[in-house]
Amino acid sequence: MIREDLEQVFAVQCRAHAPDYHEPVEALASRLESGGDHCFVAAGAEGLAAYLLAHPWRGSPPALHRPLICAGEPDHLFLHDLAVAPECRGQRVAVALLEALLAKAQGRRFAEIRLVALAGAQAFWLAHGWRAQAAPLAGAYGEGACLMSRSLG
Repeated sequence: MIREDLEQVFAVQCRAHAPDYHEPVEALASRLESGGDHCFVAAGAEGLAAYLLAHPWRGSPPALHRPLICAGEPDHLFLHDLAVAPECRGQRVAVALLEALLAKAQGRRFAEIRLVALAGAQAFWLAHGWRAQAAPLAGAYGEGACLMSRSLG
């Protein structure tokens, strides 16, 4: 992903997620700036089909809707968002993006990747090697959201 992709990333986000989870381009840009080569896009026939935003992080999951402010030395990768345009679902685009992230993250300085699975998404993440964690989450993630992690070792 590059900065020029962000308008299309925002458009996919708005089509893939409920309005409560639409984040401003400035917030998305801060995740790209922090994550760099851990952020990916997948092209579709008519533009961007999907994206994945991940970045180094420390502590509890970052707040939604605001640019990142990282306090301290990161100790894990945080998979902030994986979104697929509705017309591209069922084509294994999400799996391809996850494989790209895992390949890039292997052998790096982090031992795990964490994410927040929104209500209804836990089964997808469990099927791809993540496990649920017992940790409180900020209210913006919504009812039923779950912190999950996957070892890189």
